[in-house]
Amino acid sequence: MTRHQAVALIVLGVALVAILIIDRVMQRGGKRVVAHLPVADQAVFDTRYRLLRRVSEAVIILIAVIIVLWSFDSTRSAAQTVLASSAVLGLVVGFAARSTLANFVAGVMIAINQPVRLGDRISVGDAEGTVEDIGLAYTRLRTPDNRRVLIPNEELANSRVTNMTIVDPVSLAQARLTLSPTADPVRVRAILDEEADAVPGRIADRPSPGAAVAEMTAEGTTYTVGVWMPDAAQAASAAAALRVKCVTRLHEAGIVAEAVDEVAAP
Repeated sequence: MTRHQAVALIVLGVALVAILIIDRVMQRGGKRVVAHLPVADQAVFDTRYRLLRRVSEAVIILIAVIIVLWSFDSTRSAAQTVLASSAVLGLVVGFAARSTLANFVAGVMIAINQPVRLGDRISVGDAEGTVEDIGLAYTRLRTPDNRRVLIPNEELANSRVTNMTIVDPVSLAQARLTLSPTADPVRVRAILDEEADAVPGRIADRPSPGAAVAEMTAEGTTYTVGVWMPDAAQAASAAAALRVKCVTRLHEAGIVAEAVDEVAAP
């Protein structure tokens, strides 16, 4: 083994040890900090901590690779040639900034600005799910039907994102029902309010929106009825159950209904 090869192995070994030490120290420090944070702030810290740890590891690896390349005369000469050429450097930076670097910068901005956090339920374009991970290049969502969606950080940063839990995890479970114009609104609202009050798991100490007339047309009258639920996942389930119960009661009362679910953030 030559001296240069020995240096390269030592540098890579030191880099690996440094990564392990930093990871261990950050994990212990992170646990101590999280233990003293409110529950609402724990997701914020965890999001920033995870990205910071990955950035630190990437920087250490980059430095180690540069040192190894400069340890060999052949690679040092090639590196000097590339670095001396401003045109080649500009071309490389241009390509990187548009793809990998753009996603990396976007990931850092997401971790700092916190438009989404780990554990948040969000909707981006046609994808909706819970944020499982915010990496250096991609943000990973898990959908309600247990699929994994990878969204480039640049796309996430430039898209309109609906965050259903960042302010308050409480969500509104709401059902819309279109009835005949001849249906008695007082009777309909009474039935809908009764079913809303019977929804299991609803937040009783928050004023319920109850039943209301949302729209009136020649074809029919649209009613809404809703209750507040602890989170978006429970709201989605409660909205579906509420629709079924309301339609059943209306049928029993001789009122035919056509219903559509809706779940909205508070």
